[in-house]
Amino acid sequence: MAIPDYFQRNAVAVSQVISGLDEERLASRLEDVCIGVTIGPDAAGDEGRAMADLLVRLLARLYPSIMIHEEGAGGVANEIGALARRINPRIDLSGEATIETVIGTAQPCWKATRTVFAGCEGWTARLSTHGPQGCGASNNPFGAGLAACLAAADVFRAVFLPGTELDGDCEVAVPDAGEGHLENGDVGGSVGSLVLAGAGAIGNAAAWALSRTAVDGSIEIVDHESVDLGNLQRYVLAERDDEERLKAPFVAGGFSGKLTASGHACTIAEFLHEKDHKVDNLLLALDSAKDRCAAQASLPRRVANAWTQPGDLGVSCHDFLEGACVSCLYLPNGKRKNEDEIIAESFGVPDQLMQVRTLLYKNEGAPRDLLVAIAAARDLPLEKLLPFEGRPLRALYTEGFCGGAVIPLSEPGRPANEVHVPLAHQSALAGVLLAAAGVRMGLSGRVDSVVTQYDVLQPQERFQVYPAAKPPGERCICQDADFREVYRRKYG
Repeated sequence: MAIPDYFQRNAVAVSQVISGLDEERLASRLEDVCIGVTIGPDAAGDEGRAMADLLVRLLARLYPSIMIHEEGAGGVANEIGALARRINPRIDLSGEATIETVIGTAQPCWKATRTVFAGCEGWTARLSTHGPQGCGASNNPFGAGLAACLAAADVFRAVFLPGTELDGDCEVAVPDAGEGHLENGDVGGSVGSLVLAGAGAIGNAAAWALSRTAVDGSIEIVDHESVDLGNLQRYVLAERDDEERLKAPFVAGGFSGKLTASGHACTIAEFLHEKDHKVDNLLLALDSAKDRCAAQASLPRRVANAWTQPGDLGVSCHDFLEGACVSCLYLPNGKRKNEDEIIAESFGVPDQLMQVRTLLYKNEGAPRDLLVAIAAARDLPLEKLLPFEGRPLRALYTEGFCGGAVIPLSEPGRPANEVHVPLAHQSALAGVLLAAAGVRMGLSGRVDSVVTQYDVLQPQERFQVYPAAKPPGERCICQDADFREVYRRKYG
């Protein structure tokens, strides 16, 4: 079977949606599945090519068998077929499609059990289960990116949740997409300077969208880590040969238009220090609430923040003075266990809390004596733990205990996964929305404190959008007189 060598990470992501679906069962489920991608003649323009590109970047990471057919001579099929092979060199591009996605005005090519029709125009995605949807002729990648993510979500539900409803005849627009809207759905103008903090799954998708816009300006991409094998499950820009490349310069290398990009292989804290903590438009695609709050504490002028979590994804925009800031969203409600407590209890060694805490703080490797204690406490063969000797302790927790390397994903005794591994189309949609928010902020020079959420596991025709208000009791930095005065002095 043509599954990629990073398939185990797919199993982790899918198991968080479908309990007990481990790597072996996931491979079995996909054995008779072939995804068809049919491309219409109107998909040869910028919008159609963008949709086909992102859709295949999502599908090729999970499904080992894909068939591609094109009506017309646009050359899109050859492009995305080659792309699929670069993402998963083992992929099977032959066979009879069991589930089909149709881009643009083409007719279905295969007698598939279910067919998803996708189209786009400007800021809007169109989905249907009844008939073809056209593609627009603008330079706007946001409706196309949205359509690709929603089509991938429909395919996922058709494969893994066959009893669920797919998106029927609907139009879904990127929320509050008025700024920068030109004639015929085009987008243009100057966004000034953007900073993208985090070049992971969400950051990859944000960069995918931003690199396809026709706006002027600059973007600085900040991430201190490298691409590892497990990242390939959901990093839409990454191909199989990109393993071990530094994320920030790698992502920055994908920009070739008017928006010029530079990569910074450092932490966001180090970057903000170099910038004297003065940033106009900060796009947060970070993994932890702690890092998000720390970035907000540096007092950027405007902030957009994206996240994924079990059940939904979201993007929030923040006006520090008038509405909720990023830190408002992450204020603790009651006492919560620290990371070191969660990990020590999952290992079965709460009495070793101080050792666990020290190893996590120093990012040091797991010593043999601790592995012996964990094996005894959890009644595990020591041989299953030894591959993690000397590796950072978080790797033992995220890969071994939450990711299935030590305790199988299907085993009832596996600890709850505190480290969420999102589905590829979930991260990608969050990234596309983050990029759209960044363009709006840059073009308009203003931002309102608003939260936008979407559940990719449910068919729905609109986003949930609501204002974000400051919390009661003046508990946050945006309610502190000193912070507010510093912000005013920085930006007038």
